[in-house]
Amino acid sequence: MLWSSKRLRKIFVIGILALILSSIVTNTYWSKRSKSSFWHVASSITLTNWDDRSSNTSVLIWPAPRNLSQGSILMTLSRQFSISFSSAAGENLEVLQAGIDRYTSLILRQRKLKTPAKIDPEKFVLDELCIDLKSFNQSLHLGVDESYRLQIPDPLNSKAALLQARTVYGALRGLETFSQICSYDVLAREILVQDCPWDILDEPRFFYRGLLIDTARHYLPLKTIENVIDSMAYAKLNVLHWHVVDEESFPLEIPSFPELWKGSFSITQRYNLDDAKAIVEYARLRGVHVMPEIDVPGHARSWGVGYPELWPSESCTTPLDISKEFTFEVFPFELLHIGGDEVDTSCWQIARPTNNWLVEHNFTAAEAYEFFVLQVQKLAMKHGYVPVNWQEPFEKFGQSLSRKTIVHNWWGPQIAPDVVESGLKCIVSEQSSWYLDHIEIPWEKFYSKEPFDNVTSEIEQELIIGGEVCMWERLWSPSKVTSLGPENAAPRLEFFRSLLNERGIAASPLHPQQRRDSLQPPDLPDSSSTMVNLSMDTDQR
Repeated sequence: MLWSSKRLRKIFVIGILALILSSIVTNTYWSKRSKSSFWHVASSITLTNWDDRSSNTSVLIWPAPRNLSQGSILMTLSRQFSISFSSAAGENLEVLQAGIDRYTSLILRQRKLKTPAKIDPEKFVLDELCIDLKSFNQSLHLGVDESYRLQIPDPLNSKAALLQARTVYGALRGLETFSQICSYDVLAREILVQDCPWDILDEPRFFYRGLLIDTARHYLPLKTIENVIDSMAYAKLNVLHWHVVDEESFPLEIPSFPELWKGSFSITQRYNLDDAKAIVEYARLRGVHVMPEIDVPGHARSWGVGYPELWPSESCTTPLDISKEFTFEVFPFELLHIGGDEVDTSCWQIARPTNNWLVEHNFTAAEAYEFFVLQVQKLAMKHGYVPVNWQEPFEKFGQSLSRKTIVHNWWGPQIAPDVVESGLKCIVSEQSSWYLDHIEIPWEKFYSKEPFDNVTSEIEQELIIGGEVCMWERLWSPSKVTSLGPENAAPRLEFFRSLLNERGIAASPLHPQQRRDSLQPPDLPDSSSTMVNLSMDTDQR
C-alpha cells in the first residue's frame, strides 16, 4: 500500500515537471491578444478534443471552456484554504474582494472541514488559490476583457492553484470555473479537486450575453432580481436587459416627473432611485451590466396615468403624443434600449391634436413615427450612449437610423442577416428559439440555435455582438463545442442545474418526466430561498 502511494506521488511530480517544461513553449493563443508577457507560465497543452461527440462528457463545467487539459490526480483543499491576490499599494479592488468572499463561501458551502489526521505519505493538498491580475482597473464596460487562465496546481507551486486574468471581471469568470471543479465529499467531509492537473484557457465567444426581465408586466421584488443576477453570474451571462416600463405599469421613480410612477400596479410595487442604484451596484460586483429599456413611443399607456397630457386623447392612449415637446424630456436615464417596436400610428390620425400636428408639419403618420424614433436616438447619443432599437425601425426606415444603432432582432430568422448586411450591429433574440415564455419549446432547440445562422461572411459575423434571453451557454463557449449538439451538452447542463439548486436558485429538470430517484439532488432548495421565475417576458415581442 505504501509502495503504491509513493508511486502515485512520483506520477504526480512527473506531471508537475511536464507542465513546467511545457511553459517554455510560446503560447500563441494569448500572444495574439496581448503584446505583453503577462501569461508568464506559457502553455503547450493537449486540448480537450471537443470535435469528438462521444468524448469529454466528464468535463462538467458550464459553460464549456474554450481550451483545457486535465489529468487524473485527486487533490483536496486544506482546512486553511484561502483565495488571495496581490495588488499595488493603495489599490482597493472591491469587485475582486467581494468575488473572493462570495466564492470562498460557495466553495466551502459553509461546512466546517474536519481536522485531517496525519497521513503518511501526505495527501495532495491545495492551500490557496492565487490570483494574478494584469490590470487593477475595475471599470465595467461592454467588451471588457473576461479572459482568464486557470492552472491547478500552479506549475511553480504544487500547494497552490494559479488564476491569471487581465481584469477583475476575467478573474470573476475564473473563480466561477474553479468553484465548479471543486466538489464536497459528504462522507470524508472534504472539498475535492478531481482530475488534476488542470490547465484552462478561456474567454467568451460573444461580448454581449443577455437576459431580459420584464418588471412592467410582472413586478419583481429586489431579492428576486438579485437571484436572477446571481444565476447570470454563475452562467457567465453579462447583460441584464431591464424592461422596466410598458403599457401595463410604470413602476420606476423619476424625480423630475414625480407623477409618472402613479402608473405602477400599486404603491408597493415600485422601485425608487435607491432601489435602481442598488440593482446596478449588485450587478456590477458580479460583472453584469444593467441595460434599462423604456420602450417608446408605443408600449407607453402607463405614462399617461400620471400625466394625461402625454396621451393623444382620452380614448387614444398610445402611442405617446408626438406633438408635445414634453414627451422628449421624460428620459431621466442615459438610455441604451429605446424600444420603438409595435407602434400603431393610426391613433395619431384620429386624435385631433396629433392630427393637426401632422398636417402642420406635412407628415404622414409613418413619417411621424420615424421622426419620433430618430429624435429619441439623438437624445440617447447626446448622453454618450449607443441607441438600441427593436427591429421594426430597421424594417421601416433602416437607412435613416444612426449608423451607431444596434438592432435587436426578436422576430424572424432573416432579420439578423439583413441587419449585418446593411452594416449595423445586431443582438439576436429570435423568439422561436430564445423566448422564455414559449414553454412548449424543449431546451434542446434553445441550445441548438446558432447566432450566425445565415451569416457566412466573417466581417458580417463580427457585427453579431451576441444574443439575449435564456440561451446560457452558446454565447460563451466556442462553436466547436456548441456544434456538438444537445446530446453532448446534456451532462454539463444537468450538472449546472444541480449546482444552481445547491446555491439556492430553483432550476427545473431538463425533462419534465425526469425521475426524482436520478443522480440529481432534489429540485428545490431550502424554504428560505427565493424561487426565480425566468419566464418573464410574456410579450410576444
